[in-house]
Amino acid sequence: MNTSISTIIPFYNCISTLSKMLDSILAGELLPSEIILVDDGSTDGSFDLANSYAERNSIIKVYSQDHQGASAARSLGLSYAKSYWISFLDADDYIEPDMYSRMIEAMVKADSNDTIDGCICGYYTHKEGLSTPYFRKTSSILSSKEILSAMFTDDTIRGFLVTRLFRYNLIKDLSFNQNIKLSEDLLYQSQLFSSYNLHYVYVPYPLYHYVLNSASVTGNCSYFDDATFVYKPSFKLIEQYADKSIVQKSYDSILDYCMFNLLSHYKRSRDRELLVQIKQLKEEMRKTKTPLSQKSKRRIAYEIIPSRILTAIF
Repeated sequence: MNTSISTIIPFYNCISTLSKMLDSILAGELLPSEIILVDDGSTDGSFDLANSYAERNSIIKVYSQDHQGASAARSLGLSYAKSYWISFLDADDYIEPDMYSRMIEAMVKADSNDTIDGCICGYYTHKEGLSTPYFRKTSSILSSKEILSAMFTDDTIRGFLVTRLFRYNLIKDLSFNQNIKLSEDLLYQSQLFSSYNLHYVYVPYPLYHYVLNSASVTGNCSYFDDATFVYKPSFKLIEQYADKSIVQKSYDSILDYCMFNLLSHYKRSRDRELLVQIKQLKEEMRKTKTPLSQKSKRRIAYEIIPSRILTAIF
């Protein structure tokens, strides 16, 4: 089996985190054949930092573009990739030193008849000092259908690009949707796994560290682009590729979580601008086609109780 890996990392103003990601890769038991860094128009010195790493490490290549978003940056990186396997990582996270070695080893072991198309591993989340591992206890071979469902229903898999190795020839012509601001990785994989009957090895270890920072959309509670809920455009498209009932349930869970987060932030800050989003989110909840029998008591309360009362009781 060809074991070469191209690691693609888009970055935008990540000067405080980029070194940790790069150092974690370079300390690995198995190094990728190339690390492709794509600067998305940074203004904080990240680009210079990336170039300093490239000067010291021949496998690192740096490209740049005007600020267009992570989807455009990943697509640009993919256009330069030369390896058999593709790994998409995020610049504000980091990996275990045995991530690539375990993934390649698992695929080699399972691929006796050249039937393995990729790999998935477990991961950690890091939020407010709390580290939580998500991984299955045993290895297995997952079909496209199983992955497509698990991305919405199984916390040990979910729709993260960063815990995968993709076969280059299967994704080289699949572009990221640059009009989508959130869940573009989920949309990308929904398109991929609905188009091919693929087989992925699951590696039963948490090997990726997903760092939830306070500057993220869930941290600063900015959930609307004008009057549009930021997750809605991607989920409307995803419905074309995955089971609509599963997609709707996942969308509902995001709505519930965002409302909980808004109410929690309002309780702490009393920021009246959050009240506008609470009202908008209530309206979005009411627009969903989820049957009443499938709604939790909390969800029903979110929808029917006036905002001023919600903020007092939750």
